[in-house]
Parts: sequence; structure tokens; C-alpha cells
Amino acid sequence: MIPRPRLAAAVLAVMAALWGAPALAQDQKIVAVVNEDIVTSFDIDSRIAILMIGAGNQDTPETRQSLRPQVLRQLIDERIQLQEARRLGLPVPRAELDQIMRRIEQNNNLPAGGLDRVLRQAGASRSTLERQIEASQSWGRVVNARLRPQIEIGRDEIQDVVRRYSGSEPVQEYLLGEIFLAVDSPDQEEEVRQRFEDILAQLRGGAPFAALAQRYGQGAAASESGDIGWVERGSLDDEVEKALENAQPGSLAGPVRVAGGFYLYLLRERRTIAAPSPEDARVELAQIVFPAATPDERESARALAEMVRETVQGCADLDRVAREALVPAPQRVSELRVGDLAPDMRGRVVPLAVGDTTEVFATDRGVAVAMVCGRQEAPSNVPTESDIEENLARQRLETAARRYLRDLRRVAVVDIRA
Repeated sequence: MIPRPRLAAAVLAVMAALWGAPALAQDQKIVAVVNEDIVTSFDIDSRIAILMIGAGNQDTPETRQSLRPQVLRQLIDERIQLQEARRLGLPVPRAELDQIMRRIEQNNNLPAGGLDRVLRQAGASRSTLERQIEASQSWGRVVNARLRPQIEIGRDEIQDVVRRYSGSEPVQEYLLGEIFLAVDSPDQEEEVRQRFEDILAQLRGGAPFAALAQRYGQGAAASESGDIGWVERGSLDDEVEKALENAQPGSLAGPVRVAGGFYLYLLRERRTIAAPSPEDARVELAQIVFPAATPDERESARALAEMVRETVQGCADLDRVAREALVPAPQRVSELRVGDLAPDMRGRVVPLAVGDTTEVFATDRGVAVAMVCGRQEAPSNVPTESDIEENLARQRLETAARRYLRDLRRVAVVDIRA
């Protein structure tokens, strides 16, 4: 299951400063009919009031008017999402909504009932906020119930990613937040562009990206505050890749027009995935030397060394062998980086695990055998197979959820009256 949608508590954090704002008259004029549900002027005005407070916009009639088309579009989408949840028998229980509202209250250090008062004074209503939360939670349930079981990540797909991570070339990845707005028909192009202008203005005014992604974004990522996790460089649309190429962590890329709509990305972080080099491992070695000066002595020493190599049981056993063979005690080195060994020894040690011995080799004093007594591999930032599978599933689920909502829009009967 994907995680439950996070609450945009930051949206409400500044409400306490606006307790004295005048309340709006409840204009219940019907603006749109979405299948069997309606959207009223009060619904729009109340949602705009929450947007203005959360984003810190300058509250002017012009600003409110510019927000109306995008808010109407969002409310229509929410009605469609709620209707689909009802059709599938996946409503959000009343108790769960109450719990979420209480948590928002607590997270913003408001007393019991304080949230209702803040909303009223801001010109919004509790029902407006509840409907927004209900739509987000319901859509998450729909996505999990209908789409998540259809997402299958094959073993070969995971192994392909593992091979890329383990290859000689490092893999570059972006940690991204995303706001996607669909363009379902050419006449929506300008409206969506304007909506992004408003989003950018709110971001410049200090609004949190996560809150705006949850409020405006379309698709599964919106319920995750826009978080789409780590994305491999080169896996996105060319125009998106160009926008991200020179972006710095913490900066925005876009909006970028691609097939289906516009993307705005927040580049949270970059990372390079590279398998750790075997030469960066640190080892503890024990080496036992069998002295020999003449060719005959070397032949005998080599035969003894081969026998020891086949029978010795761990590094501690080398001390016993040395005593019984009347040869010098083994030499030990610890915490030694493999790459710092002499080239010949490095080649012998790189493939060995703890308890393995090298082949018998010649030294200036005779012949020798070395054993790996301890080994600590270099730290790795290569994701686990489980992480890879989850990331692939998240990306596929996001695409499927976007397509699902698009299809629901196409069959919905939407009558916009004003």
C-alpha cells in the first residue's frame, strides 16, 4: 500500500494571524454540476479563502478572481474523485475525518474548536476543508484498491536497475517534488499556464511546495505532497531533463510542457549511485612465511604451504601451524585498505572473503600464504532491491492514476453554468 496522504498542516499555520478577517456571505449560486453533484459560488469562495491564507497572497479582488478558474477545475476533479470512491464503496469514515481535523488543530497549537473559529473568521468553512481532505483521502483509497493490485514489477526489471547501479558508469538521480496539471484539450492551455503563474507567485511568497502540490497537483503524487522519490537521470521527458540539468538542489525546474500537460519540479537533492570499489574495502590479513633459501628448500616449503592452505581453519589456527612447523609466527595487519596493498598482493586479496587464503606465492625469504581474517566493505548507497521495486511501482502508479482521472473526466457530465 502507498502511504496515506500527508496533511498540509503548514497551510493552516498562519491562520491564527487572521482571526479578525471578515467572513464571506454564503452565496450558494450553482456554478457547475458534476454528474449528480454541484459546485456553488460559496464552495469556490471558501476554497479561495483557504488558499489565500495558506499561501500568504495579497488578498485583493483581482487575485481572488484570477484564482476562480483553477479552483473550479480542482473542485470539479474532487467531485469526480469522490463519486468514484462512492461508486466503489470506498468512502472515508466520518471518524477518520474527525481525527484528521483534530490532528490539524493539534499540529497548529489550536485549542479544541479553534480550527472552526479560524476558518470562520477567514471566510472559509469547515465543510470546505473537510471536503478537500475527504477527496484526497478517497482518491488514495481508490488508487490503492483499483490500481495498486495491477502494478506488477518483474524480477527482470529490478535486475536491470541493479545492473545499471553496479555498472562501471555511475548513475545520477534526482529527488523530486512534482506538481502536474493536465491539459485535456487545447482550450485549457492558457488556463493551466495561468494557474502555474499563480502557483509560482505563491511559492515566491513563501508557500511550501508540498502544500501547493497537495492542493493543486493531479495524480497520485498530489496525495503524497508531490513527492515522487528518486528518479534516474534520463528517464524523464527530454524537456524536463533539460530543465533539471542546471537546477540546483532547492530550486525549481519548469513549468515544462509535455504530452498531457505541464510539470513543475522541485529538485530536492541530487545523488550519484555507484557500486563501492573492492579496493575501498578494509581488511585484516595474516601472513605465514615458510623460509627457504635453495631451490630444494623452496620445493619442500611450497608443498608444506599448500598443505597448510588446504587444512588451516581460520586465522587463529595459523599460530598453531607456525608453532608445529617451526616457522616464524604469522605477521598481522589490520584496517588496511585493499587499494593500498602492493599491486601483486592487491590482486590476490580483492576477490577473497573472510577465511579465504591466497595462492602460495614466493617472497624474498621463501614462500608464503596470506589469509583474510576480517573484511569491511566500503559503504554503498546502492538502493536495495526492495527500494528499487517500490520506486518503480510508485512511478507506474502515478502514471496509472493520472490516466484513470483523465478517463473519469472524459466520461463525466460537467455543466458549467457561470
